[in-house]
Amino acid sequence: MIKVLLIDSSNQKNSLLANAFKELEQKKFSFDFLSSKNSWFSQFKFIFTLISLRLKKKVDLAVCLGFKEKIIITPLARLLGLRVVWLEGPELNYRQFNKFLLTLYKLNFRLAKIVVFNSYGKLKLKNIGCNENKISLIAPGTKFMAYQENIFNKLASAGRANFHRKYFTVGVITALNQKQKIETIFQAIKISLPVIPNIQLIIIGEGEERKNLSWLAKKMEIDNLIWLVGEQGQLKKWLGSFDVYLASGENLSLDDYENILEAMAAGLPVLAQRNIGLEDLVIENNTGSLIEADNSEMLARQIIKLHQDRRLRLYLGKNGHERVSRAFTMEIMVQKLAEILKN
Repeated sequence: MIKVLLIDSSNQKNSLLANAFKELEQKKFSFDFLSSKNSWFSQFKFIFTLISLRLKKKVDLAVCLGFKEKIIITPLARLLGLRVVWLEGPELNYRQFNKFLLTLYKLNFRLAKIVVFNSYGKLKLKNIGCNENKISLIAPGTKFMAYQENIFNKLASAGRANFHRKYFTVGVITALNQKQKIETIFQAIKISLPVIPNIQLIIIGEGEERKNLSWLAKKMEIDNLIWLVGEQGQLKKWLGSFDVYLASGENLSLDDYENILEAMAAGLPVLAQRNIGLEDLVIENNTGSLIEADNSEMLARQIIKLHQDRRLRLYLGKNGHERVSRAFTMEIMVQKLAEILKN
């Protein structure tokens, strides 16, 4: 049994990683968790807990998720004889840290194994002077059930029998705290309306901007097209009602990646922003399309194109479905994580 201490002060949900850790528990791994508010003071509490767990439970390995524990905990963990693994979330922006912290980060980088979840993450580390040979790339994964294949085959063979249903639905799953990006989507919906009179936008998620976005939709006179439905369970059912999936935001988390993979597994074409790390998932004209930031005109053109070309929608959705089943399953992700944690 390999005993792992997970340390996380990032304040991220990390549902995708939580699912991966549950799977790892079936592969002779056991986990202790340390998490708290994203503060420097919490790191000192982590130090005492780390020493106690090392002495009492003989922990073998420390896995650090947040930026602060990578700086403070890593040297101590190594002194205590533990191996250290860093999981670098795709949302981390290293340029936002001051030079002193960034220097400490790069010094400690040499003491740990580094895991990133997309090629862009590897490039970002390389650009701040980190040795790319120390970095392992593990693609994020989602649980890919056999029934998904059956459902998709039925949809494809029927040519989406509900193609002529009442609404053409653009779906988004996101935290409502990025008003700039949501406003771009609203503008694209309004531009699309004369060509797609039955268009609607469903946004799943909560956040501090919800009231402001409701007000904005009313101001733009599209509030009858916009549905802010809050947090929802059973996302697969919602995905089944979408025609197109739109990945919103710039600094996407692993959970955002999981939502994109779920959408692809459901046979949906994906529209997303260019140059934010989604190139591994969304292949231009193969599984969806990547669009320049804040370009509502381009986004509207892609939505209209997908509305008018049912065969293209099915083609992109089928390719996305196959891509997830081939390279982005939870099984593949867990297997690669296990290899990193064992060695």
